Amino acid sequence: MKKSSRALARRYARALLQVADAKGKATALELRDELRDFAAQLDAHPALRRTLARPGLPLEPKRRIVLALAEQAQTSPLVRKLIEVLATRDRLALLGEVAAAYVELANAARGVVTAQVVSAVPLAAAQQQALEQALAGAGGSVELTNEVEPSLVGGLVIRMAGRTYDGSVRTRLNALRRRLAAAS
Repeated sequence: MKKSSRALARRYARALLQVADAKGKATALELRDELRDFAAQLDAHPALRRTLARPGLPLEPKRRIVLALAEQAQTSPLVRKLIEVLATRDRLALLGEVAAAYVELANAARGVVTAQVVSAVPLAAAQQQALEQALAGAGGSVELTNEVEPSLVGGLVIRMAGRTYDGSVRTRLNALRRRLAAAS
């Protein structure tokens, strides 16, 4: 991602957050999830992405395509308006970056910390909820994403606030292997 596109995406995200805040504090977080989901759905279709990125395709058909997809996904009027603005200005390629920037800005404005948990198996809903509460600590709230990596064998790796907490069995086995090698 280029520095200029990241700055442009942040400007769109900041403007969207201002509009969402004007509609109510809960709207910003609802919009965060909706925008992230729509961008992920669009990103999941490489052929569609390539078609929308074609310079030979006029802007109006691109706009109609993404607005029809937004309508089908039952997105809110704010998300549809953002998509329309991006399509009209031939900046649909920024949608994923705008969504990521919006998530970051909305979370920061609401005091929500993002944490990524990597586990060997998918976490059950109760485990995920307990982990969110444990990580939230005193009064904060945590948005948890779970990634599965079977090579961990067991335990968790948590990435939060720029730090990594590695409690995986794989790391413990590697540390034990190094100690045994150093001792012999």
